[in-house]
Amino acid sequence: MEGFMNDDGSAPVSDPIFARALELRAEVERFTDRWSPLAETEPCLTFSWEALERQLVELAPTDLQAELVHRLVERTKVYAGLKPAEMVLREVLCFTALVLDESSLEVRPGHS
Repeated sequence: MEGFMNDDGSAPVSDPIFARALELRAEVERFTDRWSPLAETEPCLTFSWEALERQLVELAPTDLQAELVHRLVERTKVYAGLKPAEMVLREVLCFTALVLDESSLEVRPGHS
């Protein structure tokens, strides 16, 4: 283990897992600095990651964008537990806009 630590006992930034953890922590801090947590309100809808993915695949105007949905949902799901719920919501909204953008690709038949 000694080869993986700096002289002060900390993990080197060159360690990809440690670097990603620092990056993720910085992202969360920037988000929470900009949008402080809201007061508790009534619960919102709940749905599964699978339901989100299924609906986005169906709504995607092209096969390429439908394929992109799988990767985006999986990546968002991996880090969702480490982020505030509103931050995950924002990410879902952003990639949904990307997936539904018909401006640059030929639309699949039946998806106009």
